[in-house]
Amino acid sequence: MKNQINFRSTLAICFISIIIVLFAAVWSLAASEKPTGALVGTVTDATTDLPLVGANITVVNTLIGTSTDMNGRFQLPRVPVGKQLLKVSFIGYRAERVEVEVLQDESTHINFALSPSAILFDQVVITGSRQSEELSEAANSVNVLSNLEIRQRNRFRLDEALEALPAVQRVGENISIRGGTGYSLLGVGGSRVLMMIDDVPVLTSDLGRANWDLLPVTEVERVEVLKGAGSVLYGSGGTSGVVNIITMRPTEAPVFKFRHSAGVYSNPSVPEWKWTDENLYFYRSDMSYSGTIGRVGLRLSASRHYSTGDRQNGDFSRWYFTARPVIRFDDGSNLAIFAAYSRDERGFFLQWQDQNHALNTNFQDRIDVDGFFISATYNKLYSTRFALKSRLSFNSQLIGLPFNLTRDFKPALGFSGEMQGSWLPNDRHTLTFGIDAKRDLAESSYFGEHRGSAVSPYLQEKWKVNEQLQLSAGVRYEAYYLVGDSAETQFSPKVGLSFKPFEGTIIHSSLGRGFRAPTIAERFSVTDPSDNVQLVNNPTLLPERSTLFDIGIRQRIGEFLSAEVTAFSNSYTDLIEIAQISDLTIELQFRNYPRARIEGIETEAKMQLFNNRLGVQGNATWMRSRSLESDRLFDLDVDTPLPYRPRFSAYVSPFVKFGNLTFEAEYRYTSRFERVSFFPRDERVPLKVLDLRARYQWKRYSFLFQVNNAVNYNYTVIEQNLGELRNFSIAISGEL
Repeated sequence: MKNQINFRSTLAICFISIIIVLFAAVWSLAASEKPTGALVGTVTDATTDLPLVGANITVVNTLIGTSTDMNGRFQLPRVPVGKQLLKVSFIGYRAERVEVEVLQDESTHINFALSPSAILFDQVVITGSRQSEELSEAANSVNVLSNLEIRQRNRFRLDEALEALPAVQRVGENISIRGGTGYSLLGVGGSRVLMMIDDVPVLTSDLGRANWDLLPVTEVERVEVLKGAGSVLYGSGGTSGVVNIITMRPTEAPVFKFRHSAGVYSNPSVPEWKWTDENLYFYRSDMSYSGTIGRVGLRLSASRHYSTGDRQNGDFSRWYFTARPVIRFDDGSNLAIFAAYSRDERGFFLQWQDQNHALNTNFQDRIDVDGFFISATYNKLYSTRFALKSRLSFNSQLIGLPFNLTRDFKPALGFSGEMQGSWLPNDRHTLTFGIDAKRDLAESSYFGEHRGSAVSPYLQEKWKVNEQLQLSAGVRYEAYYLVGDSAETQFSPKVGLSFKPFEGTIIHSSLGRGFRAPTIAERFSVTDPSDNVQLVNNPTLLPERSTLFDIGIRQRIGEFLSAEVTAFSNSYTDLIEIAQISDLTIELQFRNYPRARIEGIETEAKMQLFNNRLGVQGNATWMRSRSLESDRLFDLDVDTPLPYRPRFSAYVSPFVKFGNLTFEAEYRYTSRFERVSFFPRDERVPLKVLDLRARYQWKRYSFLFQVNNAVNYNYTVIEQNLGELRNFSIAISGEL
């Protein structure tokens, strides 16, 4: 009865929220139309004259904004007539503000040439508040990874590219932000990092996991990583962070782009580890077409990625296909559709045969993994101060699991929808409100057939008190209803501030609550008695709840140096982790940690000298994780470290340019895990990886030579699973 009452209360709250959203839309439609014109132009690099892809153009004190396409072009229709202040910004470049006279029913042309800068303040992000805002105004910690940075490092997977950001680590198949996520031996454990594509959640409906192989990195315009209290606007799954992947937009003129890479693996540094006499290699080909026909812009891509692997049963063959049509209407609204399909056929290297045969395995599991995602988002700007966004999405994915478990899973189906409104009642206030809903359908012989629903209204207010101080406050009512089982709810409030005491100095802070319902697989999975690993179900598993706080300072020094330091403290209740519940067999079950805390300090700095010919960027994170209560099952005492949370991590990447030739290096360090869940007596070492690159730019073509793990350092992130061996690769990319 209690569950029914909770769910009925949720429906009532959501119904009221829908009425408010629709009322606001009708009110805006009733507003009188003002004369408008259009702004069109280009944004380029002032030194190279090359187009800047994804540069942000906004009309100050309005909701009107856009970004440049692959040719650096932009178009802003329906801009109110008269003098308007236009702001243009791009990651790694100095922003510009220009006053423009907009003429009625005419297109005003204006071009921008931005100069490189180390300053991070001027970049525009959307993930912090679901509205375009300058980084200097963001209360949350937000990092941005541009398409240029991903391409320059020749990364093939998004999770690999994210390792360059502070307090972000890759642990097995999971991305961990500020130590929020550990490791699950079977890959069944859910993620505390919410993966999104164009603001749409894409975690799987059964495992609650992110599929980082769902789309190629070449179709990514930028990635925004929100840390801390993100649950107010994004809900369950984002308890420790949100990764929002912004995809490329179609261009006006036809453009064909390509990237081809090929490489070879070195022999292992320990001769006894050599497991084959065959040459081990990999290659990757990415192609895309973009153009516009009439009212429809279209972007298509196809990718092929193949590798023999550097270890036994480590080979894979992957295909990626994406499509993004954007339909523009006469009233200035648009319908943006994005679809992605991936196919992954691979072996599964779970653990080594023994330490003397670290690249051999006794497990010969093969998996075929499919992922399909499609979303449709309708954007309507009713006036310069009110906008409405509606979206629908469908997510069908089958994630690969070891021990041939995948064959007994059916693709999990996820349906979701959202309606979001943005309102600027005046120049000092911004109101973001909406409601989202999802429906999960999951089936497997390991956990049966289950249906789940979530409905959540949310509201956030940003108040620009003055030019120095901005405050934000919001709340979300989170409700997840598992059909025939339980309803779990939570109010998740959040407050934040951004304060500018001096020119070039920003202090930011946020405090909020997080919520994550246990996934269907975490609760109900139970393996067959004949399986190698026994997984015991736990239907009484409780939802995770968290309180997240951070405070930081962003500092600019002249035009060549920017830095940020942030302290954070995240407290978790009923943290879900996998535990070995038998000393005699590999018998596992998901259980709740009673209470835990993760706290630390992260730093980031970027410097550029001599007109961007010499520079370095780096970050470092110190973190302490600990249990706040003893737990005999997990072998926990008070202050015992949590598993798979490193105490210290660092990243540094210097570069030097000689004309069109650039030399770069990357060094990543992660301290030895103080605690692991499996094979705790095995030797553990810190991660120390050095990558080297040489890149030559000729017109619109780029040539790259790269060495990953240049010293062939041997390490393990996950027990009994050696890190990637040294490999050499060359790549060529360009456009026609």
